[in-house]
Amino acid sequence: MKVKSFFINNGPYKLSEIVKTVLNDHPIPDHFSDIQIHEITTLSESTSNDLTYLSDKNYINGTRDIKAAACFIREDIVDILPNDVIPIITPNPEFAIINAMNMFYQSVDKTLDYSIDEHSIIADDVKLEKEIRIESGVVVKSGVSIGQKSFIEANTVIGNNVIIGRNVFVGSNCSLQHCYIGDNVVIHPGTRLGQDGFGYGHSGKNFIKFPHIGRVIIQDNVEIGANTTIDRGSLNDTIIGEGTKIDNLVHIAHNVTVGQNCGLAGQVGVSGSVTIGDNVILGGQVGVIPHRKIGDNAQVAAGSGIMHNVQPNQKVAGRPHREIDKYLNEIKTLTRLSRK
Repeated sequence: MKVKSFFINNGPYKLSEIVKTVLNDHPIPDHFSDIQIHEITTLSESTSNDLTYLSDKNYINGTRDIKAAACFIREDIVDILPNDVIPIITPNPEFAIINAMNMFYQSVDKTLDYSIDEHSIIADDVKLEKEIRIESGVVVKSGVSIGQKSFIEANTVIGNNVIIGRNVFVGSNCSLQHCYIGDNVVIHPGTRLGQDGFGYGHSGKNFIKFPHIGRVIIQDNVEIGANTTIDRGSLNDTIIGEGTKIDNLVHIAHNVTVGQNCGLAGQVGVSGSVTIGDNVILGGQVGVIPHRKIGDNAQVAAGSGIMHNVQPNQKVAGRPHREIDKYLNEIKTLTRLSRK
């Protein structure tokens, strides 16, 4: 259920308006075009005024409870729908419903006026572009630059000389230092960017701190989940590539390079000086030891331990990791042996 105090519903919309916006003039019969859609809901909660979606028949347990007016659905499973639900056929129903939700719903937070709260602390030489919101308790130190339409929530601290691009959202209670942040970046509450990493030399008797004089570079269109930590580099920079999405509670150590359009799930830990290619997926609780390389388009199953390099396009699993087919065969063999 959408709570009206958190999200504003811009609807209702005619079904024809939704399809035109989401699917670029996808054909729809004239007698369905004026149907009013009031909400977007799940299959089980749908009513005769709602729009829903189905991308995989495994997500449905029978069809008697689908009461939606219309449904985004793949052509190969369209027969699952009851006759009174209008099918809107698309190869990717999930993408369609995302675009429709963005059309319907707007966070209340994003409707707030641009303003600088009088209880924030902003150094005299900070450069602020137009249409910026800075909330109570925010501290912005000397030399900082913040781009147009950026939003800094309460009690965040932005360190000296940090650069924040345009249309950036920084959640509450974050700390940003030694970092450059591109445009259209989302940083969720509690995130820590740019602190020094876990780098030490050892004299034989004690640890000696390795100076960290690098930065964190966050490129455009990145999203960083709540309570995630990204350390600055020691000599090189730590870089998060354009379009990458990072879940909550992820740790990325010093000198790591993450490529473009990667996905890192919760509790991933990436050790220092690891290089991750483009379009890489790391499942939850994946751990990567220092100085390893993960090639483009690789996929690493949840809970895996990366002990050596992963080649491009490989799918791996296990701790230590191996190719996923080998890993699954080993599990099957152990299961058979245990039964004996």
